Amino acid sequence: MVDFLNEVSKWVLYFFIYSIVGWVFESLYCSLKAKPVHFINRGFLFGPLCPIYGAGIVSIIFIMQPFRELSFVAEFLIGAVVCSAIEYTASLVMEKFYHVRWWCYKNSWYNITLNGRISFWTSFWFGVAGLVVINYVHPSIEAFVNSFSPALKIILSAALIVIFFIDNLMSNAAAISVKNTLKGGKVDLTDEIKKFAYNYYKKQTRKTRHLAKKILKTMKKTQKKARKKTKKNGVRRGT
Repeated sequence: MVDFLNEVSKWVLYFFIYSIVGWVFESLYCSLKAKPVHFINRGFLFGPLCPIYGAGIVSIIFIMQPFRELSFVAEFLIGAVVCSAIEYTASLVMEKFYHVRWWCYKNSWYNITLNGRISFWTSFWFGVAGLVVINYVHPSIEAFVNSFSPALKIILSAALIVIFFIDNLMSNAAAISVKNTLKGGKVDLTDEIKKFAYNYYKKQTRKTRHLAKKILKTMKKTQKKARKKTKKNGVRRGT
């Protein structure tokens, strides 16, 4: 039983480590890309986690484990396909549940996309990231995690799962509170929803109520512009 829990906790820790790394990368990339440049706290959760990265990398590692002699091309393709499939599924499920888009690639001129949920460009970099992680990053992460005692791994993973569960509950409550207000639209609203979510749990003073209304107004305006652009280009609007 201890051996089983030790093995499970190891994979749980991998998931959280790569989720944090993904959050750092995503936040830095979006912050530097923003005009003007400013910090953007990416992701659905309050904590510094992007689970889609953790799920993607852990899936690649798990799939590739039995195959030690794969070529770089095979590793690249597995990384690109697995991560793209996870990203597409996450986008579809979240939009169906919350009625809004958390990310969309359609408005990027360099992107060849599939319904705006995944793009050739991001899939390419998923493949590259998979190669780098498998061959150069994960061996160090694996050694680091294995340096912990079985008891410490089990305690750490259990504590992180509890925190992750609480964060999910709180983030869901905040997101659900606006899902009927922001139906439709194919535009990335992650940053605005995150701001609204933080405000959702603040003391409801006059100032914070005003801020919440301002954020909602910005989200609606962004969606309206996206719909007009889509209609202008002759693309069927989403529901």
